[in-house]
Amino acid sequence: MRVSVVLVNYGQWELTRKCIDSLERSLSVDIGITLIDNCSSGPVPGWVTSRKGLRFKRMEENIGFAGGNNAGFRISGDDEAEYTFFLNNDAEVLPETIHNLASYLSENARTGIVAPSVYWSSDPERLWGAGGKFVKWKMRFEKVDLPDKEYSPDQGVKVDFVSGCALMIRTDLFSRVDGFREDFFMYYEDADLCRKVVEQNYSVEVLPSETVLHSVASGSGGELSKIAIYFSERNRILLSREWLSPLLRFVFILYKTAVLLILSIKFLWQGPELIPCIWRGFFDGLAGRTGYSNVIDKLI
Repeated sequence: MRVSVVLVNYGQWELTRKCIDSLERSLSVDIGITLIDNCSSGPVPGWVTSRKGLRFKRMEENIGFAGGNNAGFRISGDDEAEYTFFLNNDAEVLPETIHNLASYLSENARTGIVAPSVYWSSDPERLWGAGGKFVKWKMRFEKVDLPDKEYSPDQGVKVDFVSGCALMIRTDLFSRVDGFREDFFMYYEDADLCRKVVEQNYSVEVLPSETVLHSVASGSGGELSKIAIYFSERNRILLSREWLSPLLRFVFILYKTAVLLILSIKFLWQGPELIPCIWRGFFDGLAGRTGYSNVIDKLI
């Protein structure tokens, strides 16, 4: 069984090394690893270029999580793998994870994406995410709570969304839906991908028996960083233009405005520098602005 694995790095060489180390301990599966560096500052560590079997490309500019993964996918085409596993470079897999995910896709012809349960690397007993169910009027994916039970590798749970932190997709299906949406740069490109897969009449599922450990939001500086907040707010508004009816979108915008007003009051004490980021994301989303270069210098 052949699986392509795509990683995107941005200045996190040590976390990336640990991620690749965990991948190379995978059992009962033949994997090809492609690493994209999104124009990190400084030299490339020697272990990258000397690592046997590792395909590596350094981009001339930062093209984001979505663009980096799409670039890695194009390079990984030489693997001729039936499945592609997109994994955050700050995550680590267990030895059986990739094999069991690929086996699940092999045995379930109408499953388009399957993902493992994701736990905090700082607290491996604490669940970070196992997919989500879509609540339309909030444009929000409510986290799925897994029952406290033992799952087997053939028990999947259908969801509306899984995080791009760790997801396996049929390679031909990823090509058919044109991959990740690059104009989002980062955040919600995984939600867009899941929706496109469902529109192709495939399911999106979580395999709770499989585990990935994740250093959450390390690539964006943390879940409350300026970058994370801006792109989360903006891209959520952008998707609402495509996913919701005019009436439901009006309800969502009212709801979102109220939430941001409450957040602004909260941030007055906990991070006033974040207030312009949430509102800029909101108004850029309403205006239909996408991309990265026109905003990033003003956020960092």
